[in-house]
Amino acid sequence: MIAFFSEKPYFPQRIILSRNLFMLTHAILPALLLGMLFAGLEWSGADVWLSAHFYDPIAQQWPYKEHWLIQKVFHKGGRLIFFAIVASILVMLQRSFKVDSALKAYRLSLMYLLLASISGPLIIMFLKNHTHIYCPWDLQLFGSFKPYIRWLDELSPALPVGHCFPAAHAGSGFAFVSLYFFFLATRARYKFYGLGFGLILGELYGFTQQMRGAHFLSHDIAALAVCWFMAVSLFMVFFRKQVQWQ
Repeated sequence: MIAFFSEKPYFPQRIILSRNLFMLTHAILPALLLGMLFAGLEWSGADVWLSAHFYDPIAQQWPYKEHWLIQKVFHKGGRLIFFAIVASILVMLQRSFKVDSALKAYRLSLMYLLLASISGPLIIMFLKNHTHIYCPWDLQLFGSFKPYIRWLDELSPALPVGHCFPAAHAGSGFAFVSLYFFFLATRARYKFYGLGFGLILGELYGFTQQMRGAHFLSHDIAALAVCWFMAVSLFMVFFRKQVQWQ
């Protein structure tokens, strides 16, 4: 990152994109792929099958739920990494307002990166407080007491909010798919590095939470969808003057 900002800034007057190709590859295909994957995991039983590998039915517990590496390093430490990255972006943005700052040329892009990186997790937190999909460790299927509910299942008005869907911890990693669009607007050759960072971090966080019994894989897919489409939408808003559609 230091090497990136030490390079001479290069910003084309126009970001030339094919409207049809961009919408196909960044909106339509991701929506279809993520939608089919989410539905397949829920309705095929793959969600439950995958999570069952981490549950001990004899002891009726999740062996990795309190494991020090998963709990302290990947869960608690992962949250610190998210806040550290966001704080770093905020510091760079603040410094970009100095008259002689080398970051001045990146001000708009840093504003985008900050907002795109926090908006997905914020929406996920809102949805968690309003959806009735429960965590695996709360389910009757795994020795607890709540029913297994899928996205389109009929709900009983007596059921409490699940506080589980989408996956917030995975979302704190997937939030940084915003780096793909940050680099697309600044140095396009780095864009897939940014995308890879966000996808790998998000799935690492998501997988470790699945091991604990905190989420199904479909919860991670939903979190990725929220973060991705927020990043796409904000890119089109922030860089509407720079993008030249063909």
